[in-house]
Amino acid sequence: MRTSRRRISSSTVPRGRARVENGQLRISLLGTCTASSGDVPLDLGGPRQRAVLVVLVLARGEVVPVERITEAVWGDHAPADPAGALQAYVSHLRRRLQPGSAARTRSAVIVSEGRGYAVRLPPDAVDVWRFERLLDRSGTTDAATTAQILGEALALWRGPPLAEWADEPWAEAEIARLGELRAVARERLLEARLELGEAALLVPDLETMVAEEPLREERWRLLVLALYRAHRQADALTALRRARTTLADELGVDPGPALRELEERVLAQSPDLVVPTQRTRAPVAPPPAEPVLAPDDLLDRNREMRAVRAALDGLAAGEPGLLLIEGPAGIGKTRLLTEARRIAGERSVRVLTARGSQLEKAFGFGAVRQLFEPELAVPERREALLAGAAVSARTVFDLAPGESPDGSFAVLHGLYWLAVNLTADGPLVLAVDDLQWCDSASLRWLAYLVRRLDAVPVLVVATVRTGEQHVDEELLTELSMEPVAAVVRPAALSLEATADLVARRLGGPVSPLFALACHRTTSGNPLLLRQLLRGLEADAVRPDAAHADMVVAVGSRAVSSMVLMRLRRLPAPAPVVARAAAVLGDGASLPAVAALAGLSEAETAAGLAA
Repeated sequence: MRTSRRRISSSTVPRGRARVENGQLRISLLGTCTASSGDVPLDLGGPRQRAVLVVLVLARGEVVPVERITEAVWGDHAPADPAGALQAYVSHLRRRLQPGSAARTRSAVIVSEGRGYAVRLPPDAVDVWRFERLLDRSGTTDAATTAQILGEALALWRGPPLAEWADEPWAEAEIARLGELRAVARERLLEARLELGEAALLVPDLETMVAEEPLREERWRLLVLALYRAHRQADALTALRRARTTLADELGVDPGPALRELEERVLAQSPDLVVPTQRTRAPVAPPPAEPVLAPDDLLDRNREMRAVRAALDGLAAGEPGLLLIEGPAGIGKTRLLTEARRIAGERSVRVLTARGSQLEKAFGFGAVRQLFEPELAVPERREALLAGAAVSARTVFDLAPGESPDGSFAVLHGLYWLAVNLTADGPLVLAVDDLQWCDSASLRWLAYLVRRLDAVPVLVVATVRTGEQHVDEELLTELSMEPVAAVVRPAALSLEATADLVARRLGGPVSPLFALACHRTTSGNPLLLRQLLRGLEADAVRPDAAHADMVVAVGSRAVSSMVLMRLRRLPAPAPVVARAAAVLGDGASLPAVAALAGLSEAETAAGLAA
C-alpha cells in the first residue's frame, strides 16, 4: 500500500506536472548537463547538485529513495548528515529551476514523496525523453516521415550522454542504453534514406559507421544494400566478404540470417532490391486544415475564455487568485466554469467542486463538505490531511466530538490548513457553482481563504447569479472586492453569434430578419436562445424571412416556463410588475406600469430593479 505523505504546515510539496506556458523549462542530458527556461540558461550549481537532478530525471517520474540518491552522489564518502545535505541541494535546485516563482510553488518540478524525491515534468521537457519518444514514433511511419523524425531526434544530441559522470557506477548502464538507442536511430535513419533513393550519397557515411562498430551486422547490411543500389555490385559482394571475415576473426561465427539472405539476393540480382520508383516522387501537399469551430455553448466567449486561461496560467506561475463569473441566469456562467475545470484537468491540476443550492443553504459548511469530503474518503489520507494545524477542521466532517461546527476562527483556520495540505499534491482549483446559494458558513470560509492566498497555490473559480436578491449579498460583495479577485461578466450574445447558432441548429442560409427576431426574443441570452431553437427545430421552422413571425409564437411557448420559474424567485412586487411591463411592451412609462400593476410608483420601481 502506498505510504501516506507526512504534511508539514510550513511548506507545501506540489505533485502535478510542472507546466511553463511562456518560458518552457528544458533539461538537457545528451551532452553537458544544462537547463534553460525559455532562452535563458539556468545555473544548476556544482557537480553533486547537478548529479542529484540527473538521478531524479533518469527515474522518469518515479520516486527515488533518499538512500539511493545519497549513494549515487557521494558513494562511500557521504557527509555526516546526508539527508540534510540532500535537502539543501533539492532546495537550491527548486529555486534555480523555477526562478521568480513564489517559495511555496517552487516544488512543482522536484516533489517530496515519502522517503524520497521525484521530478514532475512534461514529456518534452527533457531531451532524453523527447529523443526516446521520437525514436518510438519512427517505427510506425513511412520512409519520408521516418527520416524527418529521426533527423529531429538525432539533432538533440550535443555530445556523449552524461559525460560528466561517465566513470560513475550509477550512470554506466544509462550511458550504455542511450548509446545503443542512438546507434539504432542512426541505422534507422540511413535505412529510411535508402528507401528514398539516396543510396550513392549514403555509402561514405555507412563506411564510417561500419568502421566505428564493425561487429554490428545491420551496418554491413545497409552498406551492401547501398552499394548494390548505387550500381556497384562488385563492391557490394566485396563488402559481404569483408563482413564474413571480420565476424569470423573477431567472434568465430558466420554472418547472421539477414546478411546471408541479402548475399543470396545480390548474387541472384533480385529485382526487389531496387527502390520502387514511387519512393522518389514529390510529396503531395497535405489538404488544408479544417477551421476549428467553437462549441455551440462557447460562441462569442473569446474574451471570457482568455480570462479563464489567464487565471490558470497565473496559478501555474505561482500566482493564486479568485475568478468570479457573474451574470444573470442562462448567460453561460456554468459552461465557463465547466471549461475552466476541463482545462485545469488537461494541465494535471487537481479540481475540487461544489454547487450551491437553495435547498441546502441552511446546512452549515455544506459547500465545504462537497469540496473536501471526496479527498477524505481514504482513512490514511484523511489522517494526514487533517493533522497539525488542520485538526480543528475535523468537527466540520463529523470526525471529532462536540457541538455542530460554527464559523469560529479555529474552524476557519483548520479548513484553511486543510486546503494548504491538499496543495502538497500540486496546485489546486476550487470550483464552486451558484456561489450565491452556498451556506453562510462556507461563504465565510471562502472569504477567509481568499484573504490568505498569498503564496498558496490555490485558485478559486466561482459563478454568481446577478439580478436577484441574496441573503449573503454583503459576503458576495466582499469577495468581489478582494485584491486577488478578477470578475468576468459574460455579455449577451451578439447578433452575429445568434445568427451563427441559428445556422448550426436549423441549417442555412439564415435570413437577417429571422436572426434579428431570435436575438430580440431572447435578448441574446444563450440558454433562452437554445430553448427557442429547440422549439423551432421541433416545429421544423426554416430560418428564412417568411418565418420570422413564427419566432415570437414559438419563443413565448418555449421560454415562458423558464421565465416564470425565475420570476417566482424574485421579491413579491417583481412578478406583478413584470406581467404589467410585458403587457405594455418596451418603452412603457413608470406611471403606466404602476397603474396597471396596482402598485405605487416606488413599489413598481423596486420591482423593476429586482
